[in-house]
Amino acid sequence: MGTVVQGVDNQIDSERRADRKAWALILAVVLFTLLPYLFGAWLSLGRKYFWINHNIDDNCVYLAWIRQAWEGHFLFENRFTTDPQPRLSTNLFFWAIGTIARWTGLPVLFLFHAARMALGIVWLWTLWLLYKRLLPNGARMPALWLACVSAGLGWLFWRDAGIDAPIDTWQVEAFTFLSLYLNPLFVVGTLLMTACIYNLWRAVQERRWVYTVRAGIWALLVGNIHSYDVIQVAGAWLAFLVVSSFVQRRFDRQRWLMGLTAGAIGLPTVAYQYWLYRVDPIFRHRADVPTSAPPLWHVLAGYAPLLILAVAAVWVTVRERRHREEPFLLLFCWAVVGIGLQYLPRIFSAAGIHLPMNFERKMVMGAHLPLCALAGWGLWLLVRHLPARRALLVTALVIALTTPSNVRWLIRDAHNLIRNMANTGMHRAYMEPEEWEAIQWLARNTNPEEAVLTFPSFGVFVPPFAGNRVYVGHWGETPQFAERLRETLRFLDARRSDEERYELLRRARVKYIVAFTPELQGWFGVPLRDFVAQPLRGTEVVFQNRLIVILKVL
Repeated sequence: MGTVVQGVDNQIDSERRADRKAWALILAVVLFTLLPYLFGAWLSLGRKYFWINHNIDDNCVYLAWIRQAWEGHFLFENRFTTDPQPRLSTNLFFWAIGTIARWTGLPVLFLFHAARMALGIVWLWTLWLLYKRLLPNGARMPALWLACVSAGLGWLFWRDAGIDAPIDTWQVEAFTFLSLYLNPLFVVGTLLMTACIYNLWRAVQERRWVYTVRAGIWALLVGNIHSYDVIQVAGAWLAFLVVSSFVQRRFDRQRWLMGLTAGAIGLPTVAYQYWLYRVDPIFRHRADVPTSAPPLWHVLAGYAPLLILAVAAVWVTVRERRHREEPFLLLFCWAVVGIGLQYLPRIFSAAGIHLPMNFERKMVMGAHLPLCALAGWGLWLLVRHLPARRALLVTALVIALTTPSNVRWLIRDAHNLIRNMANTGMHRAYMEPEEWEAIQWLARNTNPEEAVLTFPSFGVFVPPFAGNRVYVGHWGETPQFAERLRETLRFLDARRSDEERYELLRRARVKYIVAFTPELQGWFGVPLRDFVAQPLRGTEVVFQNRLIVILKVL
């Protein structure tokens, strides 16, 4: 009896040690993601730094929603267009940040990154709890390490990096580290996906409906916060139920009922998003902006080291006749669905069926998690018969070899900060004090209903930091973005006639014009009209400094 008790105590101690190691890794990785931003702040040299190192335009969309919550709105509008629209959409995550900012007076950008880091810790801990239930002891920590730091072979193609390259050079949501570092929306979305799978697994293993209800609540939230993630969770769980039923040659009615119950609880937010897609043309435009799935080899190269290790896990598991075990089946089904789901609209299109899912490549978000689990499992299987020190050395070396793309990403971001250039190629990493002064003037002296006409590389900051709508501001949020960009550039071009300007003002529904002095000429490639030296009839100058002129349309 004493031997049994001692064995249980040893197992508990071992699990506690593993938990402490997991906590240390999680905290270290999340805190590390703050360092590039501190470097950016150190480089600011008196310029305005927005604490955004990648995809400034998309983050400004999130911050515009937060600002509307800060103003007291629960339902949001798209402020990157002046087109008429209903105020029908919301995002509970960003609403919560904006509401907390209003209640506490804390800076929005502080709360933005605090949410990213705090929820990043919760996400990785939830992932650790899931790995503890699905993986053998020796595979858990390698899997968590791979989830935290791994990428693929994109660093070999970095000179040609762009969308036509392995996904670890450009697709943030496809990888855990990049999501933790760059995007709080991806963090909370993948956290909810992980929590949903975790609770569904506990529900079917422990036959407890309380976990079914919890999974449904997480699905309800993800349906509002990051809607298309529901598709991967539903697809992965459905595939698992089908494959498990086939392998075990029995139909477990309770399991299916639990899955359907969780889906029913989560359905209202997904249904609302679909209704919104049907009734709101501005929302429909946003949803219909195509983000096509990349060629399959780009995905495979982006996940290459993980796929090699995962194949080793599959091969050994099949050889040892353990492939019928349910943890393996769940991870395998989730990984296949996570990678393959983005190609489903294309397959249906070939059959003449159109699916309203233009967000193809975004559906890969979350696939990194089961891949890392299988890869950690495969790595452990490959080293388990080695002496302990050698096994640890090989494991560390293999994990280190999966990180160069992420390291290269950090180097690129640092280089962009030094050059004052964002990855979009259209925005700068820093704003001059005079430009920020103009933003603050708009925030203090205008109302959100009074729209602004300005160049989008400046206008993208107006909705989140001044609160106004803009005629053109974001490539995906602004309808007819390319045409409105050309119109705005013609408006600012000194060679154009005033009649062209008046025609645009009649259509744009704007109250203010933000123009630029010739000192900013290098950013435009056209000679800029000096609206102070050459006044535009029907407007008056209401703000002016060295770089910016704000005109009010009378």
